Amino acid sequence: MENSYKLGNIEIISIILLVMINKLILNVPYYIVNLTGSGSIINILYIGIIDFIILLVIIKLLNKFENADLLDISEFLAGKKLKNFIGIISIALFMLVSFITLIDFSNVLHTIYFSNFDVIYILLIFITGILIANLIGFKSIARTATFIIPFALISVLISFFSVWDNYDLEHLTPILGKDYYTTFGLGLGNTFAMYIIVYYYFIKPILKRPEEFKKISIISYIISLIILLLTVTSMLTLFNTTTSSEPINSLFLLIRQIELGTFIQRVDSLFILLWIFSIFSYLSFVIFIVNRILKKMLNVTNEKMLSFSTCSILFGLTLLPINVSKIHFIENTLYKYIILGFMFGIGLIILILANIKKIRGNK
Repeated sequence: MENSYKLGNIEIISIILLVMINKLILNVPYYIVNLTGSGSIINILYIGIIDFIILLVIIKLLNKFENADLLDISEFLAGKKLKNFIGIISIALFMLVSFITLIDFSNVLHTIYFSNFDVIYILLIFITGILIANLIGFKSIARTATFIIPFALISVLISFFSVWDNYDLEHLTPILGKDYYTTFGLGLGNTFAMYIIVYYYFIKPILKRPEEFKKISIISYIISLIILLLTVTSMLTLFNTTTSSEPINSLFLLIRQIELGTFIQRVDSLFILLWIFSIFSYLSFVIFIVNRILKKMLNVTNEKMLSFSTCSILFGLTLLPINVSKIHFIENTLYKYIILGFMFGIGLIILILANIKKIRGNK
């Protein structure tokens, strides 16, 4: 089964939503609530509008280039050197994201459920699964994501409505948060939460109907913003119980409060199992994107075999002697600003310059 498989609308929307779900699993809602407090809802709407405007600009700029991603556009703009440079930056970004996701979630599993096992075995299971998925082919990754996402969305709704009785207006006031500067100034950095925008730079060539790219992007963005808003609103019920130090996983603390009667016991275990499949599918897709970038840079005919190298590099990164507190520091500082720099800096600049060149060429 070749990785030339093209995605239908439902499949690509499912994958984008899966990216968003994994940001929720990895404590992004906690970072937002911890920074903006009771102003988190206003802050989400604020950054949601800003990111949406940027997304519309990206869509408009990409429309000039049919069936092309950021690497193709970089090559059009300034040749193979710029294409390879952007490829290296993109790979570094996706590998950093994969590294943080894998090491963070593996430590959560190790601490909560598998403390008797060395965390390296958990990492090996994930790496092996990611490798096998990419060797089988992209179609299997897409189909798995499409199967998982309805359950993931249902889990968000369950977590939201199950804590409805615990809502207190005091958690939501003052509605604008501590002050305007925190909510609208410092809170502007929360635009990184809509990290899904990065993937819009790369998905157009893998769409079955590239002409529907705009519709796909807008639908997936709006649903992603809604689930982020629901999760952050649910997280506000925990705000008074959290401290300045980060809990091991705020979403896990939230689902521990869910009670579905005596018929269903250990709801948190069901959620963790769902998260495991979600993280696995998400990382498989990220490695697939990395392989495609390498394929374009190296002119390889079949990127499947690159999975051995990319998965080995990812596993090697997870073995670096970095403790959990340093991982969280990277997430809060380096990771956030790299995401923002790529989404609203490098990507937009290349698209703008390429559009100018194309317009001048047409004239």
